[in-house]
Amino acid sequence: MLASNVDMMKRKSVLQAVMLTVMLCFILSACQTTERSALPVVNAPNREDTKNVPPNGIVPVEPGDTIYTVANRYGVTPRKIILGNQLIPPYQLDGLTTLILPKPRNHSVKPGDTLDALSERYAVTRHELIRINQLKSPYTLRPGTTLVIPRALDYSMLDLPGIPPSDKIKVIPGAELPANTNTAATTAVDPVTSTPVAAGALAFGWPVNGQVNGQIIESFGLVSSGVKNDGINIAGNDGDAVVSSFDGTVAFIGKDLKSFGNMILIKHKNGWITAYAHLGDIGVTEGQNIRKGEKIGTIGQSGKVKQPQLHFQIRKSRQPVDPLQYIS
Repeated sequence: MLASNVDMMKRKSVLQAVMLTVMLCFILSACQTTERSALPVVNAPNREDTKNVPPNGIVPVEPGDTIYTVANRYGVTPRKIILGNQLIPPYQLDGLTTLILPKPRNHSVKPGDTLDALSERYAVTRHELIRINQLKSPYTLRPGTTLVIPRALDYSMLDLPGIPPSDKIKVIPGAELPANTNTAATTAVDPVTSTPVAAGALAFGWPVNGQVNGQIIESFGLVSSGVKNDGINIAGNDGDAVVSSFDGTVAFIGKDLKSFGNMILIKHKNGWITAYAHLGDIGVTEGQNIRKGEKIGTIGQSGKVKQPQLHFQIRKSRQPVDPLQYIS
């Protein structure tokens, strides 16, 4: 009889505990429901579409703007906003009503122009050309119309693979530079690695002054350890002038790159690109128009090299060619 009463009390205690737990859960659920219903419903702001920079480059400063909101709105870098407006830390826009941004590039459409051709010429994506100019399919370009060229470069079009470190520099016999840029190079070229001259080749010049009396210390093609060099390496002295090999536009400037150090890429007509790496100083800016023979920087020792030199490449539609076949 006593055992029966004990069991009954245990079952009653368990039942009460279960009922208490259910009641607590119900109460907590009601509280959470009340709290959630009291919270205001806020719609997430829509992402702001990128606006085009007006032809004069002057844009208004809106309430609450920072250099970052302006940069996102117009698709420019905060650094260019800082430099273009001579801002100082902490780079606040208080009291400013306008800002100066880099002016957009324009292209007047000529007969035969296509989106693909312009994309390659200006190193921009086809998608960006369509978007920024609000073009409609089938994307036919009418001669005489003006297209806005995006500032954002398509770096994949200018991608250059890393060059091997020059741990053991070998001077190629007879490879001294000519006395001036008008004298033809006399360096013997390995027939295995020589490149046929492409159609539409330009009259490229030496990227260094002939008076430097530099030497080619790494030739085009296979070098030590079977690694391929996509250009030539020319010895020089720190601070010697480096000049553009042909007329063009500065498409990219890289600083402290892992293999190349300081580097400049210049785009030329007909899909040609030249690269200048291991530079000391850089004396040009992206988008700047350059003439053949114009100084763009100086020889240095940046990147993976052990002596002052210039790594120089010529590329046709992203394909590296032997510079010695094209320099005259």
